[in-house]
Amino acid sequence: MTTAPLPPHWDLSQLYSPGTPELERDMRELLSLAESFPRWRDRLSDPLFPPEEFGRLLSELAHIQEMQEKLSGYADLAFSEDTGDQKAVSLLGLIEERAAELSNATLFFELWWKDLPDDRAESYLAAASGHAYFLRRVRAFRPYTLTEPEEKVINLKEVTGAQALTTLYDALTGRYRFFTGFLGEAEAREVGREELSLHFRSHDSLRRRGAYREFFRVYSEEGPVLGQIYQSLVRSWRIENVTLRGFSAPQSARNRRNDLPDEAVECLLRVSRQEAPEVFRRYFRKKAAYIGLDRLSRYDLYASALPEAGEPVPFPEAEAEVDAAFRGFSPEMADLAAKVAKERRLTARLLPRKRSGAFCASLLARETPWVLMSYNGRLQDIFTLAHELGHAVHSQLAAEEGIFQFQAALPMAETASTFAEMLLAQRLLARENDGARRSALLGHVLDDAYATVCRQAFFALFEVEAHDLIKGGATPDELSDAYFRNLEDQFGDSLELPPEFRWEWAGIPHFFHAPFYVYAYTFGQLLVFSLWRLYEKEGPPFAARLIKILSKGGGDSPAEILRKAGVGPLDDEFWRGGYKAIGEFVDAY
Repeated sequence: MTTAPLPPHWDLSQLYSPGTPELERDMRELLSLAESFPRWRDRLSDPLFPPEEFGRLLSELAHIQEMQEKLSGYADLAFSEDTGDQKAVSLLGLIEERAAELSNATLFFELWWKDLPDDRAESYLAAASGHAYFLRRVRAFRPYTLTEPEEKVINLKEVTGAQALTTLYDALTGRYRFFTGFLGEAEAREVGREELSLHFRSHDSLRRRGAYREFFRVYSEEGPVLGQIYQSLVRSWRIENVTLRGFSAPQSARNRRNDLPDEAVECLLRVSRQEAPEVFRRYFRKKAAYIGLDRLSRYDLYASALPEAGEPVPFPEAEAEVDAAFRGFSPEMADLAAKVAKERRLTARLLPRKRSGAFCASLLARETPWVLMSYNGRLQDIFTLAHELGHAVHSQLAAEEGIFQFQAALPMAETASTFAEMLLAQRLLARENDGARRSALLGHVLDDAYATVCRQAFFALFEVEAHDLIKGGATPDELSDAYFRNLEDQFGDSLELPPEFRWEWAGIPHFFHAPFYVYAYTFGQLLVFSLWRLYEKEGPPFAARLIKILSKGGGDSPAEILRKAGVGPLDDEFWRGGYKAIGEFVDAY
């Protein structure tokens, strides 16, 4: 009997190893750079400060940023690999403290740049060496910037405030253990969230129900504590961004960072509230009939229409499927994706205290990104692999934008990843002759579309309400009531909604880590459905257009990147077109 090879595990020693001279050396060097950078302060006060000197200052600042990203990135990756490793937790805290000190040491430049008259600022942009958009974005925050002492206090307090709370949330939830008694085994086992969540998509209805109930048993018991963490994070966000900085609403701070006007995001969420429920309720009713139920329960939302297909798919087979899907669209994209595993920057192995979920960490513009996931050999895992490698392709294509601009703004950051999943789905559907399995694959695409479009849009709508409720003193129980109403608005009478789902919000890490992040998923997936229609129309030449979009990274606003690629404008009609495309998949289901 041949044993399947273990999924790969990354080699973080390419960055650092704990306690090595290289780690200590670079931390000292970064501290030295932070101490020497303020020498520019007096030179910037000279009205005749020359453009060529401005270029050298930017180069030094870029070097500092690269070193800081490498150090903090390593600390975060080491913590993600083992959230219970006390040395990793300690290192993460230390480097976050150093990062705050560094931010304070370079803060005077940002404040000087924001405060320059427009004519002087324009005279320096010619020497910006590809950093012009970044510099214009810095100036866009001029109305919301505090004095230098105030900004320094915020930077320092963040280390023991919001950053510490999100680390605590990860550490607590990373230790949660769930019992498998619902499986009917002779003895119940303890498992982590990743293994438990496999059963959410099981063909067995009792297994799905049992897994969800076990999940919410733990999260409802821990809800009051997690709720207190969330309340503190929300208050911290409001105090900084609304009370101190003067944004009109908590979500406006995120919109500004995404370079999207409030009206554009409100348009996206308004259309989603109007269109998404009807499209997906229609799908849920069809899915219920397809899997032999009169009506879905929320337990059944992601149920597979087919039994699990025997043994789990070995990782090399999954990797080959993703490579073929990418290569059929663009060999360049396939080659960039393949570098992640070849360079040992992918961890897909199941580890007991590994951070849940999946992510792609792009630390430096011209280096291969790092990808974390937990591979169990199921169809969903193959799609997760495609998704995260799509992120890795995106950042590598944008490498020429440099450290300040290669990271795409959040709304564009999901473009490559969700398009990658569509490529994989196309490959699997194209070779599937069995009608039932084709429908199951279409169901997977629609399940993912629900999770990425409708669910995330309603998450964003909940966040807006939750921030207002917490401002008014709402308790964790009251937040759960509001969340349950949000679910009722989504599903209507299309499925049965068990009451324990009221605690689902406490298990959504994005709410804790990055307020108002989630609408980026809706933006990205709807955009991808629109791009997919262009691909079907144009065929292979479309690959060059997508690569042009991705190669811009964060070097321009989302609206401008799309406009220059002939996509948009981002109005009601555009977003409704995305929902129309999803509706066509529902029709084909």
